[in-house]
Amino acid sequence: MRLLKFFAGSLRKRLVLYFTLLMMVPLSAAGYMIYTASDARISESALKLATQIVEKDSDSVNQVLSDMQAASRMVATDETVQALLRTPRDTEEAQTRCAYALGSRLKQISKLYANLNGVYIKLDDGTVAKSRYYSVRENCLLDESRYTSIRNHASAQWFAMDQGSLIVDNLGDAVLSVATSLLRQDSGQPCGIVVVEVRQAYLNKLMSADFGTQGTIFLMDPVGGMILRGLSSEEKVVADAAARTRQIAVGTKLETIGLSDRLLLCDRVPSTGWVVTGVVFKSFLKDDSQDILAVFMAAAVAAFLLNIVISRYLANYELAPINRIQAYILRMERGEFGLPLPKARPDEIGGLTDSVQEMSEKIGQLLETVKTEQERMRTAEFKALQAQINPHFLYNSLDSINWLARRGDVQKTTEMVTALTTFFRIGLSKGRDLITVGEELEHIRSYLIIQKIRYETQFEYSIYVEPGTERFYVPKLMLQPLVENALYHGIKLCERKCMLMIQVLSRSDTIEIEVLDNGAGMDPDTLAALREAMDHTGQNRTNSYGVVNVSDRIRILAGPQYGLSFTSEKGVGTSVRIVLPKTLEGA
Repeated sequence: MRLLKFFAGSLRKRLVLYFTLLMMVPLSAAGYMIYTASDARISESALKLATQIVEKDSDSVNQVLSDMQAASRMVATDETVQALLRTPRDTEEAQTRCAYALGSRLKQISKLYANLNGVYIKLDDGTVAKSRYYSVRENCLLDESRYTSIRNHASAQWFAMDQGSLIVDNLGDAVLSVATSLLRQDSGQPCGIVVVEVRQAYLNKLMSADFGTQGTIFLMDPVGGMILRGLSSEEKVVADAAARTRQIAVGTKLETIGLSDRLLLCDRVPSTGWVVTGVVFKSFLKDDSQDILAVFMAAAVAAFLLNIVISRYLANYELAPINRIQAYILRMERGEFGLPLPKARPDEIGGLTDSVQEMSEKIGQLLETVKTEQERMRTAEFKALQAQINPHFLYNSLDSINWLARRGDVQKTTEMVTALTTFFRIGLSKGRDLITVGEELEHIRSYLIIQKIRYETQFEYSIYVEPGTERFYVPKLMLQPLVENALYHGIKLCERKCMLMIQVLSRSDTIEIEVLDNGAGMDPDTLAALREAMDHTGQNRTNSYGVVNVSDRIRILAGPQYGLSFTSEKGVGTSVRIVLPKTLEGA
C-alpha cells in the first residue's frame, strides 16, 4: 500500500516506473537463468578446492607436530644427554658446566628441525638447559604441580602458552609447547623434563587459507580444547565451529559437516590426534557465480540509469508548465497576486495557465477591497470606544460636583467646575484621537484637582515628566480611567492617607508611563481576572470597564505589542505601566 501511495502522488514517478519495468524485467529474467545454471557447478569446484587446502594445511601441521615429538624423543634418548645426566652436579660450578654442555647439545639437535622455536631441559635440581639465547624466566610459568605432573607421566602433554615460553623469557611470543618426562636410562627413573616449543605465529601462518572474510581455519587438541586459530580467525566463528566439532567423532579421513550457512571441513592429524577444521561459508563458494551475476547486474544498472535519464527528460518536458503553475500558486499563498504567468504552449495546460492568472488577479482585487473595509472598521471601532469612555468620565465628575454643592462649599465648587471645564476642553481636543503628553498630563491634573477637593484627607499626588517627552503623542483620555481606578479601588478603601504618583519616562524608542499608588492593592485572583479582561479571555469585563477600554484603544492605535501591564500586592499597592511607541503622530 505504501508503494502504491508513493507512485500515486506523482505523475513523474509513474512515468519513470513504467519505463523501468519495460527495461528491467527481461534483463532480470536472463540474469537469473544464467546465475542458476552456473551456480551449482562453480560451488562444487570451490568446495573441492577448499577441501584440498584443508588437507594440505593438515599435512603441514602434522609435520610440525611430528617434528616436535621426534625432537623430544631424540633429546630423551641421546647418548650425550644421558652421559651428562650421569655427571655429578653437587656444586654450583658443576651445574653450570652441565647446563652449558646440555645447551650445546640441544642446539645441535634443534638444527635438525628447522620449524622448532626452542628445545629445553629442566632437571629436578633446578638445572636448566636451552637451545636458544633467551634468559631463563625468573618467574617460571611452569609451576611445581605442573612440573611434577609432566615428570611423572610417560605421555606427552601439550600447552598453548599465549604468555610466552614455559622455560625462558622470549619477550611474550606465544608458543605451542610439548613437554615429556626425561628418564635416566641407567636407572629408569625420571630426573627432569624435556620441553619443545614452536611459535604459534608459525602455525597460524601454515593455516592461513583464504576462505573469504568470514571463513577461517583452526587447530584443536584431541579432547576439543586448546584452539589455535588461523591468521584471519573470527572468535565467534571459531567458537561455534569448535562446539560443533566436539559433538562428532572425526576419523582418519577428512569429513564434511553441513550447516545452514556454512560447511565444516574436519581432518585429524595422524601423529597427535589433533583436528584441523576449516570453516567455509556457502556464500564464499558462490563468489565466482556471483561475479558472473555481477556482470549482468552491472549491465542492468547501466540500462536502468540510461532509462532514468530518458524518463526524467520526458517527464520534465511534460510537467514543466505544471511546476510553473505550482510555483505561481505558492507565490499567491504568500500574498503575491496579479503577477504575470507565461503561457507555455497552446494545449490543455496552456488553458489552465490562463485560468490561474485570471483567478490571481480577481483574488488580489478582492483582498484590496477587504483591506479597505477592515481599515474603516478599525477606525469606527476606535471612535466607538472613545464615545463609550466620555459618559463614564462625566458621570463620575458630576457626582463629585453634586456632592460639593450639597455641602454648600461655593469656592471648591467653583474650582471643581473650572477644572471640569478644562478637563472637557482637552477631552474634546477638536475631535483629535491623539494628543501630546503635555496635554494629557494637563487633562489628568484637572481631574486630580476635582478628586482632591472631594477626597482632601485621603490622598496626595505627584506628577513627574522627564524633559523632552511632552511633545510625543498618546491616545487622549488614557490616564483618567487608570487614576480613577487607583482612587476608587485602591486609595478609597484604605483608612490611612495614601500617595498617588504619575511619572513619564523616555526609553530608546518608547514612552513609559507609570501610575503608582500605595493603596489597598489586589489579591492574585483579582489581578488575574483583570489581566484576562484586558486579553478578552475573562468572563466578566464590567468591573474593569475603563481599564479594558484604555487597553483596547492603545492596541488599536499602536499595535498588539503595546498596552498596559499591572503589578499589585494586597495591602501594599498597585502599579500600572503603559508602554507606547514614540512614532504615533497627531492630526
